[in-house]
Amino acid sequence: MTALATLPLFWPLNGKQAVVAGGSDAAAWKAELLAACGAEVHVYAPRASLSDVFLDLLARGPAHEHGRLIHHDQAWHVGDFRDAAIAVADCDEQSDAEAFFLAGRSAGVPVNVIDKPAFCAFQFGSIVNRSPVVVAISTDGAAPILAQAIRRRIEALLPPALKHWATVAQAIRDRVNARLKPGSARRAFWERFVDRVFLDAPEEGVETRLMAEVDRLVTRPSAIGRVTIVGAGPGDAELLTLKAVRALQAADVILFDEWIPDDVLELARREARRVPVTPSAKGRSRDIAALVGEGKRVVRLRSGNPMALAGAVEEIAALEGLGVPVEIVPGVEAAPCRSDVIQVVFRRREVSQPGLRAAH
Repeated sequence: MTALATLPLFWPLNGKQAVVAGGSDAAAWKAELLAACGAEVHVYAPRASLSDVFLDLLARGPAHEHGRLIHHDQAWHVGDFRDAAIAVADCDEQSDAEAFFLAGRSAGVPVNVIDKPAFCAFQFGSIVNRSPVVVAISTDGAAPILAQAIRRRIEALLPPALKHWATVAQAIRDRVNARLKPGSARRAFWERFVDRVFLDAPEEGVETRLMAEVDRLVTRPSAIGRVTIVGAGPGDAELLTLKAVRALQAADVILFDEWIPDDVLELARREARRVPVTPSAKGRSRDIAALVGEGKRVVRLRSGNPMALAGAVEEIAALEGLGVPVEIVPGVEAAPCRSDVIQVVFRRREVSQPGLRAAH
């Protein structure tokens, strides 16, 4: 995995206490956010210092039945951190921010002082809310406006029905896990579930139909395995098709040409086995057929467009001759090989490469 600027975490706050100090609009937004997570939010600020937005929020309360807001008409003090799970403040003065931060740290409470990164143990991201699906975007404080732009793009991509599908998933999760053991069968079910999510809203009786599909996977595990020939195009990860990315993220085993760049492989599922192969390897089709017979999803990742390569056509014919159906995901036509791709090849040739059998 490449380096991360911060560790993304999702933190349940339902029923826990939160401290918010300050009466600004920004503090009001944080108080509302914490209450939306189900927290009991204690607001510390003299009433005269509360903004109109904050006064309106306190008057109407959270727009849901979970979290609640409790206003204390006074400034915060050290004892307020007792039993708190999280603390947020909006401080004008640097000295006030430092005092709040140190008080929280002494009490073992994570603190965020709005717009003062030096006094933040954590940061808030830009949020896309399809709860129970929640997406958060962070730029590590470098460009909040960029995070907001990304959020708008994601908002446009995620259908409102996603919320309802996530509720269905919550309802059947325990039953699915009881019927399907961890592994390819369970993953195949959830991948097919996801395919439905982006088509339409769930219909009445969908839970019954989904559990019937679980029963089919239990009785016919051999239907899970498959092989997909994926074209990687000229080696630029941004030129992969969405279908190619989905295939990589569903794969159990990926057999890739040695000149495929690392940023393309980075898009694959973390648990997938990655096996570099050479075009001239013999007996590969039988090995792939054996993997498919075990219920594995195999991706043969080739540069360029597979159907434009004689070797790929022969490989497909050999697999179909063994009774293995093949799905083909074309790639854009390969451009002349770049120097950075050549360097990838040379680096990999310097390292001993495991055989295909290692994928078992």
